[in-house]
This record gives sequence, C-alpha cells and structure tokens, in this order.
Amino acid sequence: MSTTTALELSGRATRPQLYPVPAQGLTSAARASARREAEGHRRTWAYPGYDEDTPAQAGFAAGLAYGIWGVRPEEAEALGQLAGHLTTHAMRVLPASRYVVTVLCTGDTATVSVLARHGRPTDLTDPGTHAAVCRLADSWGTREFAAGPCVFATARFTAA
Repeated sequence: MSTTTALELSGRATRPQLYPVPAQGLTSAARASARREAEGHRRTWAYPGYDEDTPAQAGFAAGLAYGIWGVRPEEAEALGQLAGHLTTHAMRVLPASRYVVTVLCTGDTATVSVLARHGRPTDLTDPGTHAAVCRLADSWGTREFAAGPCVFATARFTAA
C-alpha cells in the first residue's frame, strides 16, 4: 500500500494544464463562462494565395476583431497592420494556394499567425527579417505543422 506525501501532491498541482480549469463551486453556466474567458478570443480566416489583396484583407479583419474584443483603437490598428505585414511576409517566402490567418487575444497578449497551407519555404522564413514586424511585435517565430509552415508574432497591449 502506497501513501502520497504532501510534496507529491504539490508537484501534481504545478503541472501545466491542458485547458483552463475554473474555480470549484460554480454553476455549469458560470464554469463555461469562466473557461471561455480564460481561453481568450480567437478568430481564423482563410485567404487565397493568388490574390494580391490578401494582406490588406487579413489586416483589416484582424484590426476589426481586436477592436471588437475591446483593444484600444490605436493598438487594434497596429495589430491589424502587424497581421497585414506578417501575411505579406508569408506570401513572399512561403508560396501556397491558401493562407490561414489566426488572431488570438488572451490577457494582455495578442498573437497573429499565418499558416501557408501545404506551402514550401523559398527564402528565409524568419518574420524578424521584415522591418515592420520587428517594429510592431515583441516576439516572432516560425513553426512547422503537418498542414504547412506557419509564421507568427506576438505583442503586448493594454486592454481598454
């Protein structure tokens, strides 16, 4: 028969969670609302790779989404510009037939990602090589997924 020590229990409590867990003792509706709030806001759009208006459309949609989520107007506009510049960068270095743009807002952090569906890198994919991305974002990077390569950038802001 094994016993669990307090140290083992405290170690289990510090493990990362796969999803936000609201406080206990709430109604089902309150728990669902708290979980949605902890997960933040997320919106995704798909754009054709052959359309030269794709970066402008992605930037406009991202700025609008951040504005609806309560981000200050000047910051929402800057995040829209970030989405447009990141999409431009992705279209230049990751040719693909379709781009999936996702924006995320959690706490005081905004994330913009552009996935090139089944794209293949033709050039340096680091979004930090794009001057506007460096100016607007706090951090950036690339990831490789089964669906294709992805470039992303994050920025901190103050909620309205």
